[in-house]
Amino acid sequence: MDFSAPANRARDAWLTSLDHKALGAWIESKGERPVSASGAIDRSEILIAALTQAPVVWLTAPAGFGKTQIMSSVADKLSADRSIIWFTLDSLDAPMAVLLEHILEAAEQQLMGTATDALALLRQPDGAPHAEKILLLWLRDLAASGRNILIFIDDIHSLVDATSWQLLMALVRYLPDHVQLVLSGRYRPFAMGTAALQDSVFLTMSDLAFSASEQEQWLANQRLTTSLELRQHIEQRLLGWPVGLALWGSCFRMAGQPDSVNDQMAIAEMSDYLQGEVVCSLSPPLQSFLRQLSVLGHFNEALLRDVIGADYHPLLQQALAKELFIEPQIERQGWYRMHPVMAQCLASQLPLTERQDLHRLAYRWLSQRQDPVAALTHASQCGDNEEAARWVELEAESILANLNMNGLISWFSQLDEQILLASPRLMQIAAWTWLLAHQADRADQLIQRLTQEGSLADYEISALQGYLAVLLGQLNRADRLCRFALDNLPASRFSLRILMSSTLSHLSLSAKDPDGARVWNRLAQDLSRKFRAPAMEALAMFDHARIELNRGHISRSMSIVDQGLDLLGERPHEMDRLPRGRLLLYRGLLMWLSGKELDQLQAVIQQGIALSTQAHDVSVCYGYAVMAMQFTAQGRHTAALDALDEAERRMQNWQVEPGTYQWLHIVRANVWISQGKLKRAKDCIDPLLVGADSERIPRPELFPMLPGFTIATLSRLYLVAHQLEPCLEQTEHWLRNNADGLMTTFIRLIRAGALAMSQQQHESQRQFGVVRRTLEKEGVGLELHQWLPDLARLLQGPDPDKIAELSAQASLSDRELDVLRQMAMGFSNQEIADQLYISLHTVKTHARKINVKLGAKSRTQAIHRAKELMLL
Repeated sequence: MDFSAPANRARDAWLTSLDHKALGAWIESKGERPVSASGAIDRSEILIAALTQAPVVWLTAPAGFGKTQIMSSVADKLSADRSIIWFTLDSLDAPMAVLLEHILEAAEQQLMGTATDALALLRQPDGAPHAEKILLLWLRDLAASGRNILIFIDDIHSLVDATSWQLLMALVRYLPDHVQLVLSGRYRPFAMGTAALQDSVFLTMSDLAFSASEQEQWLANQRLTTSLELRQHIEQRLLGWPVGLALWGSCFRMAGQPDSVNDQMAIAEMSDYLQGEVVCSLSPPLQSFLRQLSVLGHFNEALLRDVIGADYHPLLQQALAKELFIEPQIERQGWYRMHPVMAQCLASQLPLTERQDLHRLAYRWLSQRQDPVAALTHASQCGDNEEAARWVELEAESILANLNMNGLISWFSQLDEQILLASPRLMQIAAWTWLLAHQADRADQLIQRLTQEGSLADYEISALQGYLAVLLGQLNRADRLCRFALDNLPASRFSLRILMSSTLSHLSLSAKDPDGARVWNRLAQDLSRKFRAPAMEALAMFDHARIELNRGHISRSMSIVDQGLDLLGERPHEMDRLPRGRLLLYRGLLMWLSGKELDQLQAVIQQGIALSTQAHDVSVCYGYAVMAMQFTAQGRHTAALDALDEAERRMQNWQVEPGTYQWLHIVRANVWISQGKLKRAKDCIDPLLVGADSERIPRPELFPMLPGFTIATLSRLYLVAHQLEPCLEQTEHWLRNNADGLMTTFIRLIRAGALAMSQQQHESQRQFGVVRRTLEKEGVGLELHQWLPDLARLLQGPDPDKIAELSAQASLSDRELDVLRQMAMGFSNQEIADQLYISLHTVKTHARKINVKLGAKSRTQAIHRAKELMLL
């Protein structure tokens, strides 16, 4: 007899049981949702909003964009009123029947009873019906359950079997009502077919990237202290890549949170992540192709054909299909861009000679196709300065017309001095580069050499010397030289003619001739249009907006700025960073002045700062100044001072002529005034007033309204300090010599406040009426809390603390002021008595009264308080 059969059957049953247990454990692990990381920010609204629009949502983005975390967060939030099914795919979910069993097993584990019949039918021993039929049975059961069900399927890119993908597409096509589906992965491994016709929302890398505010929130959650400059640096470098930010933050913390970092911060960690998660699974030919793309950074198919070879196309299609950190440039049809970090990591894997060869080929291709900005970028890295130098000489006009200051600075900084000094044409372009970057010393050295050599025409030397004179504040000399240059420059030198016209416009504005400034500005605009230089045309529109604001026409200035931005709307950002940045920053200034669209102010200013920083443009100071004034209006004085410090550090790092950003000291003075620290405010103003009245205060090219701004700030300080007589003197002198303009409006407003406090109500109301009519004409409300917060409070009646401050001087007698001054000089009570010919008892009595009136407990405290109130 055979007794082995029952034993074998028992063993088979036992093994089958173990197999089911193992499958159950494995499926259970595939149904586990990840826990949110510590300090993570909630981004669930991105997906929740998409689910309100369609029953199916696709999340496809490269590794590290937080897809799984977002889905997990949504599942947690919606689990109270919806039933959740979660399933993570992998390469073992194949073929179709196996994937179906795994999904049904997960559904049964997470929602018991919803897949019982479908599983039984699938597992019948004598052959199951077709998988799609069982899928339909399961979906019918889900619909019949009466539940609102949300299914999450993650890592769709891991599917390697086409039949498994067909099952997912069937799930999309047959999805019943009350059931929603979220599919997530790095890319879709196969075509969607008719499933693409279903009502769906597609979220991609651009949707999932951190915004600037999300990045700032994440850094705050991690308790990482960063400056605006540093935040913008990582924003431009990471482009909102969440995992990249996490790796950067970890390394930044370990480095002790330094004030500044370079592009090497966390690069080893990011490279390791990308190698392990993305690159290592790719075929060797595709890896090699990606390394070549990384050197190019930006590319189109024509460039790839000439630089890499005719066999590029299949590899490009693979790279695009797998979404390997490559995305199309919407503003440049047919062009693509590789993520900067991916490019940096992959390019480092190529030897230097191969990288230089690729840069050289790209430079030659781009230089022949009127793309000087991109060509110059590759020229600076190709290792062949002589060839690039010859091209720069030939294309000088178009390079200057594109205002690619950052590219020129980078190229000239690494250019061999021997090559530079051997070419007068190169020296001329270098001099213009340093002039436009407001680095007067470096420009002056080259201009002197060119003048001594006599290798340039007189009008070329005059143009250089004229612009240099502007930077040095020699405005009369600058006007004479620039006029001579413009009169004699040939028509072909259009970029210099535009620059001279723009410079003469500024000089006219400095001479308080806005009509003359507009004449020169109109010439600059006409030349820009004639020679099809849209970057320079937009810059001329920026100058036009400045003229109108100087006149006090805020609404007109805003309209011109918007026209300039419209002009640049269709152009690539790489070719118009400087004018676009300036226009955005000026728009932010106008928004703050007018009190309009303030909910968008921060975004506009930060975008303008980012573009101006990339363009190496000193106009970035406008952004920091507006930030400081906005912070001040909000009572965030420390943040305001930090913003100004950051602006000055940036200018110093760029080696900018100090006179270019001297006006920031007056912004700082306004911050100190708002804090009640009047002595510090006066210390900021005094350097501009030494040996000069308002007529001799510098009018820098960047901020020609500095004289008016200085007098307005000084008058405001006198008003807050209750020094009404000097306030009225300053404002009267200004108004007598300057009838119109924005700063005149502010100064008239301050004068009206001083008149009101001097009990000259009739004249005060007359001045207020003039201001109100001016602002109403511009469509701007009289928003004193936006422009002059302290003046607004004064005119509405100061708070008790201010009353105490402002009444202190009025209540100190002349003799008490005499005693106070002697105390500040360090004399003892007896010495004060001897100096003033009064008794010691009288001195002590005055000292006690001074302490009481100033709210001080000691002589030292009284002196400090008196200095803050400008009693000393």
